[in-house]
Amino acid sequence: MLKLPGERANLMSPIPSSKLMKSKFIPIALTFAAATALAQAQFATPPAAKSFEVPGRVPTKMFIPSDLISGPLHSVGDFAENDGMNNTYFLYSGNDAWAVTTGIELRTRIREIYAIAKLREMSKTDEFAQAMANAGKQKIESAVGIVTNPLGTIQNIPLGASRFFGRIGESLKGGRTQGEGNALQSAVGVSKAKVALAVKLGVSPYSYNQELQTQLTENARAIALGGLVVSAATAAVGGPAGDVLTGLNVNQTLQQTLVNSTPDDLRIVNRKKLFALNVTRENADAILMHPWYSPWTETIMVDALSTIGVDPTAFLAHACNALTEEDAIFFERIAQILARYDTAKAQLRSIRVESHAVCALDANGILVFPLSCDYAIWSEHAAGRVAEFAALTQGQEDIKGLAVWVDGKVSDRAAQELKSRNIDLVTGVLDRK
Repeated sequence: MLKLPGERANLMSPIPSSKLMKSKFIPIALTFAAATALAQAQFATPPAAKSFEVPGRVPTKMFIPSDLISGPLHSVGDFAENDGMNNTYFLYSGNDAWAVTTGIELRTRIREIYAIAKLREMSKTDEFAQAMANAGKQKIESAVGIVTNPLGTIQNIPLGASRFFGRIGESLKGGRTQGEGNALQSAVGVSKAKVALAVKLGVSPYSYNQELQTQLTENARAIALGGLVVSAATAAVGGPAGDVLTGLNVNQTLQQTLVNSTPDDLRIVNRKKLFALNVTRENADAILMHPWYSPWTETIMVDALSTIGVDPTAFLAHACNALTEEDAIFFERIAQILARYDTAKAQLRSIRVESHAVCALDANGILVFPLSCDYAIWSEHAAGRVAEFAALTQGQEDIKGLAVWVDGKVSDRAAQELKSRNIDLVTGVLDRK
C-alpha cells in the first residue's frame, strides 16, 4: 500500500542568499538513475584511457531564453550547477532567493511568482472584499436538510452522503493531492473556479506551492460563492514564462479536458483508459491515488500511454516509486517522449524495464530509452550505464539496436560517444516544431 509522504517544505519559502544550496528533493536523475540511458549509477567496468566530463557550473543562457532570465519581478543567476544530468538554477525575487532544479521547474516557479503577485493585488480590491463578505454568508444544504458551513464541517458528512453529492464518490476513495481542495469545495464549485482562475494566471491549480494554493483558494471562493468576476484581462499577469497549458505539450482536446474537468472526472477517464490497456484495478489505483501525481500530471501521463496503446504495467510499477513532485513530472515526460517516438519514428510494440530502466521496443527491434533532463554529459557513471545497455543487444535476440530520445540537451562529447557505439540519439524531442 502506498504511504503518503510526510509534510513537504513550502516550495516557494525563501532561503537566505548566503545559504543557497541545492534543493533537497531527490532529483529524478538520481532517484531513478537506472531509469535512463545516461543516468548516474554504479557500473562494473568503466572505459579506460579516456577522460570524462565533470559536472559543474554551466551558463544559464545556454538553456534558458533571455526573456525568461529576467523580468519585472524576478531574475535568474548567470550560472547554474549541473550534476551531470540536471541543472540547478538560482532564482531571485525581491529579497528572496531559491535554488530550483530543472528548467521545467524554473519556468513553473517564475510563473508562480507573477501569479501570486497578481492574486495579492486582486485581493486588495473593494470588489474582492465585497465578494468575500458574500461568500461568508453562503450555506450549503444537504439533501437531508442539514445546514453546514462551507469551511468547517466536511468531516461531519457521513460517507453515505456521497450518493447525494454526485462528485464526492470518487474523491472519497482517497489519494487526493495537496492542491485539489476538499470534497465540499468541489461540491460547491470552488474547485472549478480555482482551475479556471489558475489557467487564466498561467499556473497549475494543483501546485504544491502553499502560498499560491492559499491565494488561489481565497480568490476562488470569492468567485464561486461571492460573485467576484475575474476577466482574462484582470487576471493577466504579464510574466515571461508563458502559459501553463502551452508548456504541457498536449493537444487542444486534452487541454480542454484538463481545464473543464474536476479531479474526480479526470480519474474516472484515466481509470477507463488504463483498463482498456489491460491494467488491473489494483495497478490503476496505485498510480491514480499516488500522492505525488496531481490530476493533471497523471492525466497527461495516462493519455500518452494510451496513445502508445500497449500494456504499460511495467512503466506504472516503476512510476509508483516516485518520491517527489519532480519525480512525477519525470515520468510524465518520459511517457510523452515514448508517445512521440511511437507517432513520429516507429510503432512501439512493448514497454518494458531493462537493467532497471524504463524503455520500449519498437516494431523494428530498436530498444529506445526515454530521458528527461536539462543537460546530460559523458560522465563516468553515464559511460557505465551506456555499456550496460549496449550489452543488452548481445543477450536478447529481439533487440536489434538502441536509441536514446531526450527532451533536453546532450553534450557534444556524449553525442559523439553514443554515435561511436551506433546508438541513435535525438534531443529536444518534445520541443514544438
